[in-house]
Amino acid sequence: MDSYKEYLKSELDALSESLGAAYRVDGELMQEVASYVEAGQGKLLRPAIVCLVARAFGYSGRENLHARLGAAVELFHTATLLHDDVIDNAALRRRRPTVNAKWGNDVAILFADYLYATCFDHALAALSPEIVRVLTKTTQKMTEGEMYQIEKRGDWLSVADYFSIIRAKTAHLFSASAGFGAMIAGQRGEVLEQMFEFGMNFGMAFQITDDALDYEAQGDSWGKRVGADLKEGKQTLPLLHALQQASDADRAALVEILNNGRDFDAVHAYVKQYNGIDYSLEKAGDFTKAAMDVLESLEENEAIAHLKRITDSVLVRQA
Repeated sequence: MDSYKEYLKSELDALSESLGAAYRVDGELMQEVASYVEAGQGKLLRPAIVCLVARAFGYSGRENLHARLGAAVELFHTATLLHDDVIDNAALRRRRPTVNAKWGNDVAILFADYLYATCFDHALAALSPEIVRVLTKTTQKMTEGEMYQIEKRGDWLSVADYFSIIRAKTAHLFSASAGFGAMIAGQRGEVLEQMFEFGMNFGMAFQITDDALDYEAQGDSWGKRVGADLKEGKQTLPLLHALQQASDADRAALVEILNNGRDFDAVHAYVKQYNGIDYSLEKAGDFTKAAMDVLESLEENEAIAHLKRITDSVLVRQA
């Protein structure tokens, strides 16, 4: 999935400079937290999609919009993770203590708010109300998804519930990222809608694969401990499919395990027995194909080729 990094070297260098400026802040505590968050940032996949889509449609780098918007997307994403960790009372993120675990919920929430504000400042620098509107709509959708997940606490999710939640919480930001790249390259109408669609399908495939890997990932490249989602009580597609397909007796036994400690090996056995992982990867494959179909409809160039490689690698990443 990292093959694009050399191709995007100048864009990623500009992006890193923009992010670095965002993490230089006033106040001893603010700077301590900012440095910690910056050091733990991820692979910058969402901003890379902004840049690749922009290049695919001939964007020349005018006014450094790709770096501003790429930084905005990454700051937005990081802010949502900080909020998620508070909501989930999570102790670890990317194998490090979370901000809320180190400094408390108040610090995590306030720093996330700072990142949101900085994100919108970057977006406003693009001088496009449409771009800011996409960010606000994405914020609304992600909040709706989180609130729906809270609403369903204590209930078993349906598969449809799961798809609705990940579409809101994950796929909408990937959709916005692809859309931003098209927008700064001057695309409108059908082509712009295609790129929003590409990002939405990519995001769905990405999250479903992530949830499947939580049951079976191998090696140090995986960014969290296997079984972390189950330990936190998250209902993801492999488990939901197993619950849906299990016999009455097995479903009752599985629910009993889930309600009494969530032993990973025992749950994993049922998930495997009822093909929860295979089913999830099949669904991820459907969304990957839909994303690839969009790319196949476009005129081939080097940026499109990189987007295809990234999309094709979603199903096999870090497994």
